[in-house]
Amino acid sequence: MKVTVDIVYDSKGPLMADQVYELAREILPRISLGTVYRNLNRLVAIGLISETNVGSMQCFFAHPYSNTHLECRVCGRLQSVPFDLSLTQIAKDTGLTLDGYELRLKGVCQECADKCT
Repeated sequence: MKVTVDIVYDSKGPLMADQVYELAREILPRISLGTVYRNLNRLVAIGLISETNVGSMQCFFAHPYSNTHLECRVCGRLQSVPFDLSLTQIAKDTGLTLDGYELRLKGVCQECADKCT
């Protein structure tokens, strides 16, 4: 499980399970895809990593990343976006009990924008 969490935390953005699997195989060549999925799901359950869905794909990312992402309409990739939303302040202002948030921005990533210019 340590390899899996290290891979997710070393990433600069969300990773799909198959990406985590390929990176894990560089370290542990005999690791199975099932083991990677079990580890990812366990890490989500205990709150060490988070997940979001892009269509039917699950993507995993590390805390303390905000749960804010840009979904590129050109390449379809999901990229973490630095954004600080104070759930504590929102809860205080509204009286709501909040557990987390997910904010998905839609647009064009920098890499795709650079290709178009």
